[in-house]
Amino acid sequence: MKKPTFLYSLVIAIVKAFFKIFYRHKVYGVEHYPEESGLVAPNHVSFLDPPCVAISCPGEIHFLARQSLFKSYFGKLITALNSHPVEKNATNLRVMKDICHLLKKECKVLMFPEGTRSKDNKLCEIKPGIGLLLSKSESVIIPTYVHGTFDIWSRARKFPKLWGKTAVVFGSPIRWEDYADIDRKEAQQLVADQLTNALNALRKWYEEGHQGVPP
Repeated sequence: MKKPTFLYSLVIAIVKAFFKIFYRHKVYGVEHYPEESGLVAPNHVSFLDPPCVAISCPGEIHFLARQSLFKSYFGKLITALNSHPVEKNATNLRVMKDICHLLKKECKVLMFPEGTRSKDNKLCEIKPGIGLLLSKSESVIIPTYVHGTFDIWSRARKFPKLWGKTAVVFGSPIRWEDYADIDRKEAQQLVADQLTNALNALRKWYEEGHQGVPP
């Protein structure tokens, strides 16, 4: 596993301390977290989800961000924190190529498979596109359940609460090799279905007492 840069480690340590103090943050299922490249695929309900997931991962992860954010000194900072620009009108194919490039370089890439933040804390539809990414990269998907960020900073709130309880749960990886012998289009839908089931199962595991190893 690649060693994170000093700046990345410093920022992660500061954000982790913040989450520990104000949100009593916990992480489960680290034993599922693979060493090879992969798509970290969480549910998405809040602006807090990216930092919440980032501080929970054992190693560094990479992010995609709007190109407009890279035009100032802030751009230099987020570049140092593994953010990569995406053009405003970029096609899905262009974005997929960028992600596959990172995966081929043995990186972990954060990707929200719902494509948008949920309005009601329920999982939105997961499109087959993540299955296409898995087939192109032949890597793994890491199902990741994020708990608590909706109550702290949902779409209905202008500002986050400074208290609460957050958690991240990593589930068993979804591997392309399990679908390699199936028709690609059918396999992509099956991958989306499996990820949906995995995220719902992780949520259920956590809400029912988070005992033992997550599924």
